[in-house]
Amino acid sequence: MDIRQLKYFVTIAQEGKITTAAKRLHIAQPPLSRQLKQMEEELGVVLFDRNKKKNLTLTYEGEVFLKRAKEILHKLEDSILEVRELREEVNGTLAVGSTIYCAALLLSKVSKIRGMYPNLMFNIWEGEPSRLSGLLENRQIDAAVTTTPFHSKNIEAKSLPEVPCKLVLPGNQSYGLKGEAGMKEIAGLPLILLRPSHGKGIYDEVVHHFHSLDLEPRVVCECHDSTTLLSLVTSGFGATILPLSMLPAHFARHVQTLEIQDNPFILQPSVVWRAGSFLPKPVREFLALF
Repeated sequence: MDIRQLKYFVTIAQEGKITTAAKRLHIAQPPLSRQLKQMEEELGVVLFDRNKKKNLTLTYEGEVFLKRAKEILHKLEDSILEVRELREEVNGTLAVGSTIYCAALLLSKVSKIRGMYPNLMFNIWEGEPSRLSGLLENRQIDAAVTTTPFHSKNIEAKSLPEVPCKLVLPGNQSYGLKGEAGMKEIAGLPLILLRPSHGKGIYDEVVHHFHSLDLEPRVVCECHDSTTLLSLVTSGFGATILPLSMLPAHFARHVQTLEIQDNPFILQPSVVWRAGSFLPKPVREFLALF
């Protein structure tokens, strides 16, 4: 059995069908079926259960073999990266991710890495913590910045300084507020709140805290996209509550930020990465910036 066959097996397991796996691997279906049969004969086990619709489901033996096959392929990938790094020129791709609330934190570091390695390509993801965790596990990204800790033995994390949320107002509209604002004053403002598609976010925390004070916030817009939310605020549509780690520099110039009295909205960001695998130099430099 060779590395090529392991790659075939992993692809078949991911696709669940010989036909789609063959298309992804750019080979014909009959040779791929023969390769799978040869692996099963060599191992002396059945790796997949087949049904009448030609769908493939991993057997228990297949699940065990898939885990080991991925470990072997990942170690090979790490070895290739490590050897290639011995060359002076650093290139390739730095793949990183961020939750919606840590975008500015991520982008500031990526900009520095760009200056250090001009030949480097970047692959940047934004998503919910659960999605970023999956991307890390599947090696689609090398590191991520998140406000929700990941609980996995395969992931290492470093806590970053706390980030307070601020009241963010349009640059040309202060609503009569100066310096700082209390929750009662904020409740009366036209609020645009960011609501994640999955899981909990600042939206739930903000609304819950208002209700705990017997206040009903005047929410004029629930927004599911960070760029749209920031554009609405800068256009004067309303105010919002956001961590400063979410405000890119080019947006910060067009808004005002006020302190919140007795601020209950404090985020604890972390930078996370895969444990136990080789980290290319750009990834190490990226992590070092934190």
